[in-house]
Amino acid sequence: MVVVDDHRLLAQSIAISLGQEGVDCSVATLAAPEQLVAAVVAERPDVVLLDLDLGPSTGAGDGLVTPLTRAGCRVLLVTGCTDPVRLAAALGEGAVGVLAKTEPIDVLLAAAHAAARGEPVMTAEQERAVRDAAGARRAARAAALGPFDRLTEREAQVLRWLAHGQSVATIAARSYVAETTVRTHVRGVLTKLGVGSQLEAVALAHRSGWLGTDADADQG
Repeated sequence: MVVVDDHRLLAQSIAISLGQEGVDCSVATLAAPEQLVAAVVAERPDVVLLDLDLGPSTGAGDGLVTPLTRAGCRVLLVTGCTDPVRLAAALGEGAVGVLAKTEPIDVLLAAAHAAARGEPVMTAEQERAVRDAAGARRAARAAALGPFDRLTEREAQVLRWLAHGQSVATIAARSYVAETTVRTHVRGVLTKLGVGSQLEAVALAHRSGWLGTDADADQG
C-alpha cells in the first residue's frame, strides 16, 4: 500500500500501523501530479490511501483518482474534504470508498484491509448518501447562480470590476464610456440580482461562488 497525504505525521502513523499488521506500506513523497502518479504506480501498490487536498506542491488530489485506478490501484479516499460534489466525483472515477481522517485508526486500518481484499468499503446506502448530497449541493449552487445568468456581458464585467474595488469613475475611464453609462449597467445588475446596493451585489457574487466561475476582472 501507499499513503498519499500532505499531513506527514498522519501518513506515517497509518503506514506504521499497517506495517505492524504485516502490510507493506510506504508514504509517497509529494510532487507534481504526473511525477507523483508515476512514483506511486512504480511501487505497484494494490491500494492507495489518498487525500484530496495535498498542499501546494501537488494541489488537489481529485485528478489523481483516474490515472491511479487505470494503473490498477484501488484508491481509498482518507481525507478531510467534506465537499460531497468532490467526493461523489471521486467515487464516479473509480475510488472504492471514502473515509474521514477523523475516523479512529482501527476503522481506517479495517477499511484499508477490506480494500486490499477487494471487498466493499462503503455500503450502497453510504454511497447513495454521498451522491444525494452532491446532487443537492449542485442544485443549490445552480439556484444561487441563476440570477447571474441574466446579466449581460457588460453588466457581468462591471460587477467583476466592482468586486475588485473599482469605482464607477474608474470603470468608466477604462471602458471609455460615460459614468452615466456605467451607472446604467450597475442599476441593471442590482435589479437582476434583486439587491439594493453595489455592496450587496458584490457580497452576493462572493457568497454564491459566481466570482470563482467567471472570468478575471482584468479581462474585457
